[in-house]
Amino acid sequence: MSNYFANLRKPALLLAIALAALVLGGCSGQGAIGASSWPGLSMGAEQLYVAFDRAVYALDPATGVERWRFPVEADRALSFYAPPAETSGGLVIVGDYNNTVYALRAENGSEVWRFEEPQGRIIGGPAVSEKLALVPASDGTLYALDLESGAPRWSFQAEHALWAKPLVLENVVLLASLDHHLYVLDLANGTLKWDQDLSGALADTPTLAGDLLLLGTFDERLVALDAASGRERWSFQASGWVWGNPAVADDMAYFGDVEGNLYALRLPDGRQLWNIKPDGGVASTPVVYENTVYFVTEAGQVYARNSEDGTPRWQQTIAGKLLADPLLYGDTLLVASTESDNLVSALAADSGALRWTFKPVEK
Repeated sequence: MSNYFANLRKPALLLAIALAALVLGGCSGQGAIGASSWPGLSMGAEQLYVAFDRAVYALDPATGVERWRFPVEADRALSFYAPPAETSGGLVIVGDYNNTVYALRAENGSEVWRFEEPQGRIIGGPAVSEKLALVPASDGTLYALDLESGAPRWSFQAEHALWAKPLVLENVVLLASLDHHLYVLDLANGTLKWDQDLSGALADTPTLAGDLLLLGTFDERLVALDAASGRERWSFQASGWVWGNPAVADDMAYFGDVEGNLYALRLPDGRQLWNIKPDGGVASTPVVYENTVYFVTEAGQVYARNSEDGTPRWQQTIAGKLLADPLLYGDTLLVASTESDNLVSALAADSGALRWTFKPVEK
């Protein structure tokens, strides 16, 4: 291991433990953290996906009823962590913690192909374009796979582990790395167009906000780059590692840090308008909807705050730790838990009332 985490301040205990487990697992190739990771939650066209522990589940987002799981029978050799990605052609691309990428049919979860060449664990979610699945791995490699066959088309090697889902914009791929760099690659062949060193590890997907790219760093900053050139426009100093990247609405950016702060900044200049300190670290990206910002903490709290001034709307307690990004489905907020019997909980966006929960039943 190199010293790319040197001089970074230690975050909340749970996050530090999870980080150490992931780094050691990704670098040594030994062991798997399994259920000590947190779930990967994502929405497709008509169903919710959650990847966790030994299975990928497809759920009805309105009711939480399980439609299918992969594999059908529990396999202790598998351990899923990365959020799945659904393609327009009806495939679900998902990687596991044992270095394999799968393409499944969205209608029933049956396997179409698999790719077993990565030398590192699949921690970050894949991104999909019209023809490619772009899969980051903890060996520092971005794999571009043919969507129809799973055959490799090109790859790009960063200096250190990749934990973030890539962002595809027209003909380029934006790739955040733990080596402190944002890489911008040609989508067709993976050649490097430009890169920017941001002085801290990058663990989440860049957020595009007009002509700005927003990235949280492990040197406790939120950085705004010019999307065309990579030139830094402004940066904001947080109190802890910025793990999840911002949600953006109405010229505002909302994000948290692992020391337990939520910030609201003006997009044009990065000026802080308000901040609050909830009861736990924030490792995920918030959601903004109808003048409300929703965010979750590792202490198991879901917060709904007025996006203009941060005043409370409602707060709900969910059993377990909340580290995965929350999602919005219509007027329902979806959150995934660890250390809880219920893997997914659905809350009414206007009140926080519980609508349904999903508890996996072992088969």
